[in-house]
Amino acid sequence: MKKLNYKKIAKQVISTEIVALKRLQKSFGKSFSQAVELINKCQGKLILSGIGKSGLIAAKGSSTLSSLSTSSFFLNAAEASHGDMGSIGKKDILLILSYSGETEELKNIIGYANRFGIKIIGVASKKDSLLLKASDIKIVLPEVREADEGGFVPTSSTTMQLAFGDALAVALMSKKKFNKFNFRQLHPAGT
Repeated sequence: MKKLNYKKIAKQVISTEIVALKRLQKSFGKSFSQAVELINKCQGKLILSGIGKSGLIAAKGSSTLSSLSTSSFFLNAAEASHGDMGSIGKKDILLILSYSGETEELKNIIGYANRFGIKIIGVASKKDSLLLKASDIKIVLPEVREADEGGFVPTSSTTMQLAFGDALAVALMSKKKFNKFNFRQLHPAGT
């Protein structure tokens, strides 16, 4: 039996994810700028949503945005279908993350937002997906190869979503001229 070289595997994972990040870096366009401007003008809250690994990334993104003065919270797309859509107000904006944009659990939250005129910023890799077709601002992430040997485990795609969220947070931070003093006010227990 062949002994596995774990260090080599780890390096290959990182190399594959770097390729995905480089593709993401080249993909930023007009829709990203539109998203920043729309969120900056939001009179309600920014609600990040998703399901599965994309949902976990959305929750992290919401936390980062809130810590940088963009009022935000995470709403699990599946839980939204069981009464939590009541937390979405007409002045809010939905930012929905999904690699495919076709996840079944997204249908109800998308339908709700469209019915009540709630703006959606859709972030997905499939241009013709349910999510992007229903979005006011469509952000198309590049399709990338996942880092596992079979190419099916969310790795490169979630790394890319995480970096997208960080880019959005820092862009909004710059737009708002958020500085170290502001940061200290929102992080009194931090170092």
